[in-house]
Amino acid sequence: MDITDIKNFFLINIKPYLNLSLIWSKAKEAVKLPYAKTYIAAAFVLFLIFLIFTFPYDMLLRNKLKTLEKTILKSIYVSEINFSLFDIIEMNNVYAVLNSGSEITIRNADIDLSILRLLFSNIKGTVQFTGFKYNSGGSQITLNLNGDIFLNYKTFSDIPQGGNFNIIIDNALLKLGEFSLPDSMGGLPLSFPLIKISSIKIDADIANGKVNIKNFRIFGKDLNGTITGTITLQKNLIGSPLDLKLVVNADSPVLEGYRDFLSKFTNDRNQVAVQIRGSLMMPRFETSQAESGAPTRSEHPIDKIIPVQ
Repeated sequence: MDITDIKNFFLINIKPYLNLSLIWSKAKEAVKLPYAKTYIAAAFVLFLIFLIFTFPYDMLLRNKLKTLEKTILKSIYVSEINFSLFDIIEMNNVYAVLNSGSEITIRNADIDLSILRLLFSNIKGTVQFTGFKYNSGGSQITLNLNGDIFLNYKTFSDIPQGGNFNIIIDNALLKLGEFSLPDSMGGLPLSFPLIKISSIKIDADIANGKVNIKNFRIFGKDLNGTITGTITLQKNLIGSPLDLKLVVNADSPVLEGYRDFLSKFTNDRNQVAVQIRGSLMMPRFETSQAESGAPTRSEHPIDKIIPVQ
């Protein structure tokens, strides 16, 4: 069959069915049939349901994650995203590189949030991270995390306009690279062993471009203390200026090798207070008069905190 035969076949057998006038007249006749409008409405509803259940939400979420590469991330990779219409998003094997070169890996992340809010640049829901690990040079942090979070963005390429979060961290391991104290404390180089922290409780809000830390309490056998102050957010997150105060109990075991030296900076409550300035990427430590606030051993609440499973 050559091209001429195909053309003739089309003109004789198919073209009559493409007549718009004929199609329209047939459609009007079909609509007049019993229950025709009901069937059409049902077909439309079923199509919408099919579209909702088969829409590639994971691709939509991956695109949203990619927008983070314009701010704090150099790159991000997620091996698997499991999406549920009931607001549960599960991400496995998350790997991200910050602009500073630091690396973040998360074995499993369960996020309970509204997809509609995410489309309109709001993040609100509960989060649970299992196997979170942060690597930066000679320092490393591993932990599990869960809590409630609300972040209100104008766009994901900018800093949050407002928000708040309430987070509990447990089973944290902290390995710090060697660093030196400020000149005001003698410039002594410090090297700490692996620090085990039972739990950390964080309450903070975001307003006027700042993270205001209302409650940051550290509970552990190796380290016990509090952090208060603010972080002024920048588009490049790691460059955000710090204005924080760290107060630790002088009898924390991690300080055992430096107690004689730190005794001159310890107040009558057996606490050492340090101002943290600089930025998230390059914090700077300054001594200050210690104040009350670090939890004592007698009020250690770790047994009341439910750990992340």
